Amino acid sequence: MNNKIEVNIITPTTTFEYADVDYLRAPSTEGLFGVLPGHISSIIALDVGEVKIKTDDKSLYFATSGGFADINNNKVILVLETAEESSQIDLNRAENSLNRSQKYLEDGSTDINRAFDSIKRAKNRILIAKRN
Repeated sequence: MNNKIEVNIITPTTTFEYADVDYLRAPSTEGLFGVLPGHISSIIALDVGEVKIKTDDKSLYFATSGGFADINNNKVILVLETAEESSQIDLNRAENSLNRSQKYLEDGSTDINRAFDSIKRAKNRILIAKRN
């Protein structure tokens, strides 16, 4: 039995590929879940949150705004709306986005659900950017 998993992250603008992954953790719409080698085949809806990829020598963290995971035969394909690796997130831009979203919520200039979703994404990006 293979003791590693392969992870591919696919977004509309980029693809990340990791061949020797020990563990993957991702945010489903029902809460966090983990994937180890030998995981049962699954398709899982993903929510805004943090994707963690652990290899022998490091852990990588990605901010995502949702999508789905396809797990099959020690391969995980994450099809995501967005995925930003923690070191690539512009913290100032994320904080400005949070402030803008909070103002929209306060002044009622946008749909309340849209404002809350924007706040959730901005807070997630800030949290993950601070992982570095």
